[in-house]
Amino acid sequence: MIRPAKTVAAIHDLSGVGRCALTVVLPVLSAMGAQACPVPTAVLSAHTAFSGIAVHDLTDFLPAYLAHWQALGLRFDAVYAGYLASPRQAEIVADFLDAQARALKVLDPVMGDDGALYSGMPSSMPEKWRALCARADVVTPNMTEYALLTGEDYSLAPRTAAQAARMLDALLDMGAQSAVITSVPLKTGPANIYMRKGDKEAGVCPFERLDAHYPGTGDLFASVLTGALLQGDGLEGAVLAATAFTRRAVARTMLLPTPVNYGVDLEPLLPLLWDNGDMKRANCDCAKPET
Repeated sequence: MIRPAKTVAAIHDLSGVGRCALTVVLPVLSAMGAQACPVPTAVLSAHTAFSGIAVHDLTDFLPAYLAHWQALGLRFDAVYAGYLASPRQAEIVADFLDAQARALKVLDPVMGDDGALYSGMPSSMPEKWRALCARADVVTPNMTEYALLTGEDYSLAPRTAAQAARMLDALLDMGAQSAVITSVPLKTGPANIYMRKGDKEAGVCPFERLDAHYPGTGDLFASVLTGALLQGDGLEGAVLAATAFTRRAVARTMLLPTPVNYGVDLEPLLPLLWDNGDMKRANCDCAKPET
């Protein structure tokens, strides 16, 4: 039977140069068979790793934008939110999430990296994101964002399996139904860890750390995760798909003369996402950790 494409309201910023946010979200979700409907939170001439950029905050535009969608009676299969430019945007997105009661809600709390909030990010944003987490089916922070959400000190000290489970529990206690924390330093090596509400131990998807750091890889991971969930994968399979594809894209880019600020060279790999089963099995394996 021919079925219509799943629809995703993609709430992210738009950078004209540098693969991140909507310039990653749109092609990835499209390659995975979903129709991504963008909700731009800000427009930037290039992402913030570039100097001298032009930025336009779209907070004042969002109410009319989403009101028109409401007037059209639009209902989405998923709402996938990332970078929010202001505390007011978080409140607008909360109302939108509440109105899309049946949608899968994937929230990537894009707030910072390397232990600190992004430059210009309001100090009240962690509190706003905690309120949004209560509405999430899946929340996907990195280590910095985990610390900001929970109030814990930022640390890259290796964690045990029990410590990893407690980290995920802290996010689930905020109300999220599932949680994924990316690039967690475990005693056994780096991994993406995950847990569903009601689980007693963390799932672990280990990966080999590559000697490279490209902007936008968090957006790539969360986008593939969202697409895989819409394709019918469970949380474990979606984490596996996102881990495998992100690592493959980084490894490919390392072989090219692509400047780091331009992000990973993902476009030639997009056909792999249409049916990601072989890629997942070939690249990494998720498992429950040894105690």
